[in-house]
Amino acid sequence: MRGGNIRKTAYYPFASRQVRWLLASLILVSATQSAFALSGGDEVAAPLDCAAGTLHLSGSTAFAPVLREAARQYERTCPDAHIPLTATSFKGSVDGLDTLAGAGADARLTDGRGLGDRLAFSDGPKSDGRPRLLPRPVALSLFTLVVHKDAGVEDLSLRQVRDIYAGRITNWSQVRGNDVPVHLISRNPGSGTRTTLEQQVLDGRALPAVTAADCAGLDRDRPGRCEVGGTGTLLDTVASTPGALGHSEVGAAATHDDVRQIRIDGYPATLEGADQGAYPYWQTEIAYTYGEPQADSIAAGFLRYLADEVGKDIVRSKGHRPCAELDKPLLCRPDGAPAAR
Repeated sequence: MRGGNIRKTAYYPFASRQVRWLLASLILVSATQSAFALSGGDEVAAPLDCAAGTLHLSGSTAFAPVLREAARQYERTCPDAHIPLTATSFKGSVDGLDTLAGAGADARLTDGRGLGDRLAFSDGPKSDGRPRLLPRPVALSLFTLVVHKDAGVEDLSLRQVRDIYAGRITNWSQVRGNDVPVHLISRNPGSGTRTTLEQQVLDGRALPAVTAADCAGLDRDRPGRCEVGGTGTLLDTVASTPGALGHSEVGAAATHDDVRQIRIDGYPATLEGADQGAYPYWQTEIAYTYGEPQADSIAAGFLRYLADEVGKDIVRSKGHRPCAELDKPLLCRPDGAPAAR
């Protein structure tokens, strides 16, 4: 204090003025970078599921919508991943398993090694004869019978379904529908939805012989049966063929306004009906690898992606139920389902 005036002494216990300016500048730069990262959208770190390389998918046409969407989003999220798909990538469960087994045999891998660039998806378990194909349950798939809208039926008993496929019911009027001949539109051999239909709905009985090599050649005035290659083609054929009865996974059928889904014994295709043992037409969707792929391979990364939250959202959006949401995810079967045959 001089001359009666008090001079205030500034006290900064932590830093000098120059250091304070430096700290303020660093904070500003850090805040700017954080804001840019948050607003950048795609400029985020890739998730742990990402892997580099090319992945080849094959198998179930019923599960193909899930795989196409998952592949698209995986490529978008993982810039070093490539999953090439064409209109013929998915030809059926058996074809996919054969393709995977053939690729593995060509690679001549020693025991303990697996292919890291291929996956095959099957509606249900593989048959014998493919010992190096390893299963991983992915989803529970619900299937449904579908009819042309002029059939005049929306509910059939299990016995009536079996009588139709056995040829004992040949006109929809026999089940109080319209007077229209029954035309059975089926998937080609090797289809998982067809195999499940035979095993779980028709009690192990095979479908009757085809009466027309091409569905366009069906006699509209007489009952008959023809076969098609994929789920989409089957739904289009049912929609355009009077009296037609076919089979499809539920998600695809729900988006096709020109066909009607059939209840079985009054039960629609729901997980609740399957859980209670009332609805018989369902199957476990299984991903197969050839041997055990490396943990850092694109095959392993894509499988992890299908099981994470984004992948599960895609599975649900297409009408399937992720195995992880079931009480016994490794079995991936409805609670009330009978023991596997």
